[in-house]
Amino acid sequence: MALTGLRDESIRPFAQGRVWGPHGSYEAVSAVADFAVDPHAAANHGIVDLERAADPDGLVRFDADLRLLRPSGRAGNGRLLFVIANRGLLGGVPFSAGTPLMQIAPLDALDPGDGFLLAQGWTIAWCGWQWDVTRGDAGTTGTTGAAGIAGIGLRAPTAAGVEPGWIRVEFRPDADQGTHALSDSSLFFTFTEYPTADIDDPQAVLTEQLAPDAPPRPVERERWRFVDERTVALDGGFQAFHWYTLTYRTSLCPVVGTGLLAVRDAVSWLRRDGSFTHAFGYGVSQSGRFLRQFLHEGRNVDEGGAAVFDGVLAHIAGARRGEFNHRYAQPSLTHPLGFPNLPPYDTAGLLEPQRALGAIPKLFLTNSSWEYWRGDGALVHVDSDTGDDLPDDPDARVYLLAGTDHFGAMPTALKELMPAANPVHDHDVGPVLRALFVALVQWACDGVEPPPSQVPRHTDGTATTRAEVLERFAAAGAAVPDLDALNITRDVDLGPQAAAGVGRWPLRLGAARPAIVPAIDAGGNEIAGVALPAVAVPVAAYTGWNPRRPVPGLPTPLYEFLGSRLPLLTGPPAFADRDDYETAVRAAARRLVAARFLMAEDVEATVGEALAAYDRAADS
Repeated sequence: MALTGLRDESIRPFAQGRVWGPHGSYEAVSAVADFAVDPHAAANHGIVDLERAADPDGLVRFDADLRLLRPSGRAGNGRLLFVIANRGLLGGVPFSAGTPLMQIAPLDALDPGDGFLLAQGWTIAWCGWQWDVTRGDAGTTGTTGAAGIAGIGLRAPTAAGVEPGWIRVEFRPDADQGTHALSDSSLFFTFTEYPTADIDDPQAVLTEQLAPDAPPRPVERERWRFVDERTVALDGGFQAFHWYTLTYRTSLCPVVGTGLLAVRDAVSWLRRDGSFTHAFGYGVSQSGRFLRQFLHEGRNVDEGGAAVFDGVLAHIAGARRGEFNHRYAQPSLTHPLGFPNLPPYDTAGLLEPQRALGAIPKLFLTNSSWEYWRGDGALVHVDSDTGDDLPDDPDARVYLLAGTDHFGAMPTALKELMPAANPVHDHDVGPVLRALFVALVQWACDGVEPPPSQVPRHTDGTATTRAEVLERFAAAGAAVPDLDALNITRDVDLGPQAAAGVGRWPLRLGAARPAIVPAIDAGGNEIAGVALPAVAVPVAAYTGWNPRRPVPGLPTPLYEFLGSRLPLLTGPPAFADRDDYETAVRAAARRLVAARFLMAEDVEATVGEALAAYDRAADS
């Protein structure tokens, strides 16, 4: 067992001791987990630089923060949900209704909402896996005293005997900045930097781009400098909405891939005594990409050959993986271009290594429309060379959540602070995810076939190009992005050692992969996918894309993660009155329940969201 023990353990009542049905009250457990792994074990093969971090006894040691929500009497339902923390944050109690989208709080202070899983007796666990997270309880400054939001993290071992090597840092500020950290740190998050090995290095290169896929332009070396080993500055400052890439050498070499082992072995340790008959993995965005990588590397089997997850739900991950297991990897990168963009993208290709080892979990991949417009979402289910439709993998389902964006139910007031050109929406996909999680559990535990995949396909006319959709909205007067400023998934050449996890920077970009998006109906709403009642019976056109506000002298790309709320292309909605609209919305909700994309208990919430959209439209 590679998890050797827990220390610094604390146990506190959760939700003031509230009783959750027959399983009673819950307790919040916080601890540090210690790990010791054999770098030569077959299950650990491919963890980059692992053998370089061995102690004298031949084992590699590291530790990570562990969090548990469990029934106080420990008599739960025998099922474990393991949540992959997003940048160290717990996020909340999964699949609970009536809670904020992303909670920033310690475990015992999380708002449980309706306690959907707690009332069923689930145990919920999190384990730190990122070496670059500022460790500490969320909302604090962390154990290092660094600014920014703290979270659960990992103390990764350091590889010995590695000469300083090349790394790149990418960033795009929304406001002019005089300096920037050598990481993807922001106003809210502070991640550990890879320090430069030489602040006077004449071979370090800074480039600038005016759009995501625009040619990089070198910045003269005399115009920029390392302020110190962890900060870079540019004469005149880094300009808002310009893309910058800094390539330099570093001597810091953590074994980043131990985060994959920490997750694997934490789940294995929790299952060690047979208390849990089934375990499920859940990740959103960055942590959904983590789960894609976890499966692609065949990590769903532990050192003893036992299966880890029986089911996995990866939400809004698109077709990407992440910087989770290569030399000088930066797990926190928001826009990683490099190893995360390597094929395979499609589900069958992703699962091929795990299938060869056995222990294939049942897999749900859910995406918003934004992941398609980012240029990679469709690659999950189309041929990445031809764009042709691919059949479903027998152990997976893929679902587009039509007309939604990456940020989902984030309050509109927060979305409106971002520099997007069009009005925004705040569709809550939580009720659909609840129903899909139930379907995943039934599939993995009871063999009940889930609903068929719901994705745009060429064969039924529900897939199209970005140009076709944008042309129709532009003709109606909507703000649209420049076609040549859109994100593109390209082939990447990381050099001859890429297969060993050692990249060559700057990377070389090759041919573009197909960028396929959902086709739209006469009113401008997406035809394919699972449509919430507010989207199925629309009072507006809801998209997964939104251009950045125009900036003089710059092309107009998409602003990341946001969708648009636009007038219907067919004109105002034709409902006699609010009651007429409510009747249509309730019928749409009943259809979702019948198709198992919505639970009966969530009908009122989705109807209420649609009626709120109707009222906003009527008021305007």
